[in-house]
Amino acid sequence: MELYIIRHGIAVEREDFKKKGLEDHFRPLTLKGRKRMQKVAIRLRDFVEDIDVLISSPLVRARQTAEILSQIYFDLEIIEAAELVPQSPPQAFVKWLRVHGRSYKKIAIVGHEPHLSNLASYLLSGEEGSFIDLRKSGVLCLEIEDFATTEPGSSQLVFSVPPRMLADLR
Repeated sequence: MELYIIRHGIAVEREDFKKKGLEDHFRPLTLKGRKRMQKVAIRLRDFVEDIDVLISSPLVRARQTAEILSQIYFDLEIIEAAELVPQSPPQAFVKWLRVHGRSYKKIAIVGHEPHLSNLASYLLSGEEGSFIDLRKSGVLCLEIEDFATTEPGSSQLVFSVPPRMLADLR
């Protein structure tokens, strides 16, 4: 089984958004972020032809990234999961996988840093803390024997691709 971990695209700067009196939860992708994510998604589909389900953080920038991926993957279903918000511990999404991942073979998730790199590191090593650098619009893939019995430290890294390797090709 494969877990594709995707960081949201380039978003409006946090400080600029805050100056307008708006909450970070609502911070959207920039035009550049949308365009880059579209390129990444198109190129990703060249290598990963199908995904069963797309799980997104409920924050606007992650949801917008998931919507771009959904369009490129022919209206792939998007499910929001609070376990992908930035403050969530990696154990929370592991529990989500065990409960909800049973009927899928390929799951893509969209979220934030440092949560996603912490989650990937936890799934790979069983240790908390990150040893992975996941750029905005970056993608990595983990192989997991069975989502229903996911254990920390039991995953294998299949690939980690920075966005420039996907977006700047062609």
